[in-house]
Amino acid sequence: MEINASSWQKELQAIYSEKFIYNTNSFNDDTISEVAMLIKQLIKANCTAIYLYNSWKDDYVLSATSTCEANTLKPSLFEDSEVVEFSYDYTAQCFSVYEGKDLFEEPTKDLSYLMPLNSGKQPLGFLLVTFESCMANDAIYQQLDGVASETFKLLNRLGDFSQTKEKANKYELLYRVTRKFHSSINTHDVLVEVIKTLRDVYPQFNYNLYLSQDYQNDSELPIKELIYNEEFANKSSVQAFLTGKVQMEHNTNNTKSRLFAPLKGKQGVYGVLQITAPNTLLFPSKDIEFITLLAITAGNALENAHLYQQSQQLISDLQLINETSHILNSNLRLTETTFFMNKQIRSSFNPEEVGFVLFKDNNYQVLEGSSSYFLLSESSLFLEKIFPTLKIEKESLFVGDYNSKYSDSSFKYLSVIAIPMVQSQQAIGAIIVLHPSAYYFSFETFKLIKSLVHHSTLAFVNSILREQLEDLVITDYLSKLFSRKYLDEKLQEHINTDNQGSFLLIDIDDFKNINDTYGHDLGDELIVQVANIIKDNIDELGFAARWGGEELAVYLPKSTLDEAIEIAEKLVKLVERGTEPCVTISIGVSHWDVKNSTRDKELAHILFEKADKALYNAKRNGKNCVVQAN
Repeated sequence: MEINASSWQKELQAIYSEKFIYNTNSFNDDTISEVAMLIKQLIKANCTAIYLYNSWKDDYVLSATSTCEANTLKPSLFEDSEVVEFSYDYTAQCFSVYEGKDLFEEPTKDLSYLMPLNSGKQPLGFLLVTFESCMANDAIYQQLDGVASETFKLLNRLGDFSQTKEKANKYELLYRVTRKFHSSINTHDVLVEVIKTLRDVYPQFNYNLYLSQDYQNDSELPIKELIYNEEFANKSSVQAFLTGKVQMEHNTNNTKSRLFAPLKGKQGVYGVLQITAPNTLLFPSKDIEFITLLAITAGNALENAHLYQQSQQLISDLQLINETSHILNSNLRLTETTFFMNKQIRSSFNPEEVGFVLFKDNNYQVLEGSSSYFLLSESSLFLEKIFPTLKIEKESLFVGDYNSKYSDSSFKYLSVIAIPMVQSQQAIGAIIVLHPSAYYFSFETFKLIKSLVHHSTLAFVNSILREQLEDLVITDYLSKLFSRKYLDEKLQEHINTDNQGSFLLIDIDDFKNINDTYGHDLGDELIVQVANIIKDNIDELGFAARWGGEELAVYLPKSTLDEAIEIAEKLVKLVERGTEPCVTISIGVSHWDVKNSTRDKELAHILFEKADKALYNAKRNGKNCVVQAN
């Protein structure tokens, strides 16, 4: 049977025009299958098959066939060297004819024609047409070129339209995603949107995000830690992060490809997006372009989110510093200052322990307001170890793992921040913050605590100076006991509120002879010795003051007369035993209670007079004794 091939090209052109002139569908398998079937019906071939270039596999793959017999075609038609050689001969405006045994798994009697679908450049694909050998003639051989030409024009047009539509859809998606990105100030939301968008466009791929340790607790995202030390320097993820350029990886058998796109903003790279494409030889350039744009857009959004969060954190830090400075500059006492700073540091940074120390010459004093650890004797070893760095070198300590740095496994606090308080180039003390977990404090925390210490140092100095000044006002410069004026004030306060109390007037016996014999320097030293004995024994019971010259005084709030006599007699014995050279004291004791006294301003004067008379009698009775007032 002779086939009329003269009108195939014109007829196919008319069929394509009718069928596809208004086609707005994608360049999909259904459309290509329809083309293959139309060709088969027109030229009455046994089989028609269309192979198109697949950019993901970098190969020509079977896209459509007009008959199930094509399922017996070899899976990779172009592995044969002749066909591969032909497929790269883009300028050879010709086609090849092969016997069926080269194209089918099982030998056939058919004659097959392989036609390139191109126009002088790399083929869009190939058209395979198979006839029975007896049907072939020169007319078919000549006219198949026209069929291939018309088919190329159709598929090229549909392909261009499909690519344009696909590109438009991707850029519309990119536009929508960009709007979402820039409406969010949350890094988590940005990253979730990146992964969601990619899964919508490339559902067959796998995704990972290489990010810093800050994101490791986000279980909703496929996050891996980005490690960029020397050991991992050659990894593609690290190279993408360091260079800011897309990196590609292929496994040895070319069954998997990976793309690493940096999430890059204007100021830096914030992570790396990894896309794994199974059964893929390479990523097409148009898809690399889309993924890169998405990654850059995400990087800019992450940068904006980071900058916003940094600005919010900066505002919060400034508010903390301003609030702290404002409170500290409101004339707090030293204890109030330490308690307030302890509260601020705990609420802002959640440490386990907070300590405050003052430096005195080559020693230190732990201040009230420090947490429990610093009140224990075991803290002394730690404080002595860091003392030279803080006091002498005036350097701050920021240690993430104390045991490793100082080889001290006995110390249970691994994270250490210790910052000296420096005023006029002198280290006056330090604030120390501890936590048992390693690397608990960030560098940002260290910088903020350092700023807090800097702003609070003046307040600490002012509190110290204020209390020193108060001590000078209410304290005798020689004996370090209270001044007489301060004792008068405290005595009057207790008279106004208590129901009873006792007053002791104390005189060092034969003090003039001591001055004349040993000199005034030794006399002053003996006053200090007696004052220390009195202070050590009544410090929590009452108030001791220097009354004048060698006379001292004690007021014992709420004490009975018997209690006062007992304390006075104890002081007499302690002074005789505890002074060098040995001196003795005489004591006059007066007492008041609400039953026998009128609570008024004269009561204090009456107590002084009675105690003075009792002291006079003690002197007359031989000294070194106690006499109570009548």
